[in-house]
Amino acid sequence: MKRVIIMVKVPYPGTVKTRLQPFLTPEKCAELAAAFLRDAENKAKTVCNNTILAYSPVEQRNALLVNISQSKNILVEQTGANLGERMFNAFEFAFAQDSDAVVMIGTDSPTFPADFIGQAFNFLKTDSDIVLGKTEDGGFYLIGLRKNHIGLLDNIAWSSASVFEQTTRNVKRLGLRLKQIPKWYDVDTAADLFRLREEILAAENLRFHAPNTFQWLAAHSRLFDTL
Repeated sequence: MKRVIIMVKVPYPGTVKTRLQPFLTPEKCAELAAAFLRDAENKAKTVCNNTILAYSPVEQRNALLVNISQSKNILVEQTGANLGERMFNAFEFAFAQDSDAVVMIGTDSPTFPADFIGQAFNFLKTDSDIVLGKTEDGGFYLIGLRKNHIGLLDNIAWSSASVFEQTTRNVKRLGLRLKQIPKWYDVDTAADLFRLREEILAAENLRFHAPNTFQWLAAHSRLFDTL
C-alpha cells in the first residue's frame, strides 16, 4: 500500500508563514497557510487516497479537524527534537500502517503538479530507494521512501541552503539509489509570494494545482496593488 504524508504546522496567527510579515498580518499569514494545506491535501488525494497529516502542535488538533482540513486523513502528532526526527517518526508511523512506499510533502510549494507525486511513487516501484524533489533555495519539497533508513535525516542543518546537499550526502553514505523529480520553489518570503501571484494569474494549470491558493490571492489582490 502506498501513502502520502503531509507535514503541517497548524495554521494559527503568529506561528506560520512569519517571514511574510509585515507584508501580511499574522491573521492573513494563517489564512494563506490554510489555503496551502488544503491544496496539498487535494493534490495528495488525486494520487493516493491514503493520506496522513503529521501535525503540530498537539493542542491545535481540534482546530485542524474542524476548521482547516477538508479531507479525510489519518492524523498523527509530530514528535522529535528537530525536523529530521519529526520526519523520521512520521515515516515510522506510515510504514507501520502496512505501507510499502511513502511520499512526504510539505505545504510551502502549493503549485507543484500532483503528477510529481505520481512520478515519485513510480520511481520507488521500479529502480530507486529514495526520491527527492529539490527546492530552489537548497532544500526539498518532496521525499519518498520504500523503507525508513536510520541516519538518512541526521546531521542536516534544517532551514538552510545545505539541506538537499547534506541529505544526498547521507544517501550516498547509506548506499541508497536516488531519483530526482523536477525542481520547484517554496513560498516563504514576500518576493516568493509576488512570484507565486504572477505565475498563478498567468497559468491556468497552476490555478488547477492550487485552487485554494488562487482564490485567496484573487480575494486579496488589493494587498499587491498598493505596493
